Amino acid sequence: MRHFRNVSWGWHDKKMDMSIFLVNGLSMLLLVVGIVPEATVLGSNPTLILDQDLPLKTCRYSKAYSMFQVRCSNLGLNDIPSTLKTDIQILDASVNRIRKLTNDSLAAYKTLSYLYLGDNFIQDIHEGAFSNLQYLEVLDLSKNGCRDLPRNLFQLPYLRKVYLCDNKLDDVVFRRMDVRSPLTFLQLSKNNLCRIPQLGPVPSLAHLNVSDNCIAAVSPEDLAPFCSLKLLDLSGNPIKFDANECECLAFNAWLNARGIHSNPVFNCTDEEERGCSPRQEFSNKTSELYERCSEILRFQIETEKARTTWIVVACCIAAFLFCLFISLLCVHKKNKRKKRRLKEEQRLNANNANTELLNSNLNQPENT
Repeated sequence: MRHFRNVSWGWHDKKMDMSIFLVNGLSMLLLVVGIVPEATVLGSNPTLILDQDLPLKTCRYSKAYSMFQVRCSNLGLNDIPSTLKTDIQILDASVNRIRKLTNDSLAAYKTLSYLYLGDNFIQDIHEGAFSNLQYLEVLDLSKNGCRDLPRNLFQLPYLRKVYLCDNKLDDVVFRRMDVRSPLTFLQLSKNNLCRIPQLGPVPSLAHLNVSDNCIAAVSPEDLAPFCSLKLLDLSGNPIKFDANECECLAFNAWLNARGIHSNPVFNCTDEEERGCSPRQEFSNKTSELYERCSEILRFQIETEKARTTWIVVACCIAAFLFCLFISLLCVHKKNKRKKRRLKEEQRLNANNANTELLNSNLNQPENT
């Protein structure tokens, strides 16, 4: 009986020791979890990741519309990365801390078509910063501190869309621009403009946004160099028309005549009450500017038609020469097969003749 009691007490002691061991183990596990709250296990091989919330400063490559793109946005970059693959076509480096674009910043990426640099701190752009980007089509420099632009920016041969909103650009910047690019879209809202940009004739421009600037007056003469303009955003500007000169009706008459949709739509009731005619005659300078733009546009259209015609003619000539080559090749092969067959027949005929001659010689009686 005493032995059984001793055994029972021993078993109870072992049970208590095991409970203490489990409690200590559970306490240690909770301590580890408390120390490393952000621990994460990834994949089949357990890996401990610390500071998971900190962004990785790594650009990511992918495909977009069959183009090779790299995303470097929101990485806290101070410069354009110089170690990216040089054959990229889309570069997104928006929402960073880039302050300057030198002549070497983008020199290596000659195949770029789309460049997004919005929401940085870019204030200094060297004259040759975009010179090597001969295939650039879209440029986004919005939400920066740009006060100036390279003079050759609008001379890139394929540049179609430019976003420059929320900068510090003024009228002087655009007076010295020579636009040769096929520019169709220009976004200039939230700058320091006091008038419609004076860019000279831009026959391809269809959409112009100059909202939220300091433009106080607009006239048909300002829009005449843009003979393809269809959308104009002037909202958020302190525009006032001189009712004595019937400026509002003249401006609306130009918009209606050229099929331009404007935001806002200007109300010219005061001028109508003053007896201004809704049909307005435009100044000689306005007509000259528009005709100059239209002439350039016609020349471009004719050049494109001539180019297309020459391409079609060249393709037809190439197709004819290819067909001629195939025909001659077929004739050559046919003649070659014919000659081979003729030679084979001649060889067979010669063999047959030799065989007949041999047989005839064997069949002749021997002379005694």
